[in-house]
Amino acid sequence: MIRTLCGELGYPVTDSEMRKRMHLILSSSDDKIFVAVTTSVIGWIQISIRQSLESGLFAEIQGLIVAKTERHSGVGTALVEKAEAWAKLKNAGRIRVRTNIVRENAKTFYTKMDYTEVKTQKVFDKKI
Repeated sequence: MIRTLCGELGYPVTDSEMRKRMHLILSSSDDKIFVAVTTSVIGWIQISIRQSLESGLFAEIQGLIVAKTERHSGVGTALVEKAEAWAKLKNAGRIRVRTNIVRENAKTFYTKMDYTEVKTQKVFDKKI
């Protein structure tokens, strides 16, 4: 289940909240979710088309989670490749992905998939 995988990566969410999020994302033509399934959900990726004044049109991987038991099996690679193909169909010239600096495995994964680290940032949140 998608919600369970979120919790596995440290982002717990209720069923109700996940349904709300899924409804909003799935109703947008600029967002796509791909899900890997065997006998259950073993991974998912969310990709969005973004438009910004400073950097133009691009796609951004919003999230990628593969079940711990399925990592290093090609599931993540297959999901990223599906997301990349969708982004090309949407005419995005590039894909951006952000990952927490503590997730060394993610950095290694994306580097192997020919993603290049272009900057380091601080992220600021404010509850409103």
